[in-house]
Amino acid sequence: MTHPTEAFRERYRAAVHPRYNPWLHAGFVLIYGVSCILLAWGSTQHIQAWEWLAIPLTLVFFNLCIYLVHRHLGHHKHGFAKLFYARHTGDHHSFFTPGHMTYDSPRDWRVILFPAWLIVLHSLAATLPAWWLLKQFNPNVAGLFAGCMILGYLLYETFHACEHLPPGHPLARLPWIRHMHQLHALHHRRELMQGRNFNIVLPLMDYLFGTLHWEPATTPSKDAREAP
Repeated sequence: MTHPTEAFRERYRAAVHPRYNPWLHAGFVLIYGVSCILLAWGSTQHIQAWEWLAIPLTLVFFNLCIYLVHRHLGHHKHGFAKLFYARHTGDHHSFFTPGHMTYDSPRDWRVILFPAWLIVLHSLAATLPAWWLLKQFNPNVAGLFAGCMILGYLLYETFHACEHLPPGHPLARLPWIRHMHQLHALHHRRELMQGRNFNIVLPLMDYLFGTLHWEPATTPSKDAREAP
């Protein structure tokens, strides 16, 4: 009998457009994101020591934002965000389940990465207005903030993809990624996904809000044995 996860994967893959190009998807997000970062940071000049604080503060702010979105919109259904809920809880958490946490080919990136248009929306609807507002007070802080808002997005996409690599993959064995890999695997357990481990890059907000849950990895799963 086919495992329910494998059955879902077959249906999901069959519905993906045959012309979907995962490399074009990831490449667009990376090139667009890096271009935005360079544009934002290129607008700064003669940065003072205190202004550099905008970098860690913005990354912490982004960490909070993605935590809140993931926790309250990704796992709780709201009318205005029902498509995000359906894609995240419905698709992503059905495609990746305990024992089936790795993707099989780059075409599976479609269920890991955000839609390519979302980084454009993030840059124009959220980052750009915030940059303009901050620019009225301090252009350097505005530029650093805008660049880090896009950097946070790229870090999220990168870490999330790494967290669906086999545990034995060289990238997944890097200490920081290995730790987040295990936290994310725990998050994908049905009994934990609505209340634990929402951070993807750094579990800071999970720690502060009391939603951090840790268990050491157990016996290597099928995913680990399939590592190259």
